[in-house]
Amino acid sequence: MKYIWHWEWKMDDMEQENMIGARFQEELDRRPEKFPKMLTKTCFTGRCKGFRLIEAETEEQLKNLVAIWWPTENWKLEAYLENDQEMQHAFQEFTPT
Repeated sequence: MKYIWHWEWKMDDMEQENMIGARFQEELDRRPEKFPKMLTKTCFTGRCKGFRLIEAETEEQLKNLVAIWWPTENWKLEAYLENDQEMQHAFQEFTPT
């Protein structure tokens, strides 16, 4: 399932934020199966807040993502659906004409 991972730094401890960011990247490089796939790079929407598009195969991957960033970030995960051929097929099948 694909998600928009909204995040905002709490700004209490930027040193800790940087340490967690480095650890996250190490974990992602070492054990990518433990985390959702990052579909985009970080996108900023304001000072200290932004989003990434991610794709998770399991709930565990989402929990790992939330857990590693928990000390320094507020977050929200929002599922999204792409308007692809499967979606068009579903509309044709289930939308009354």
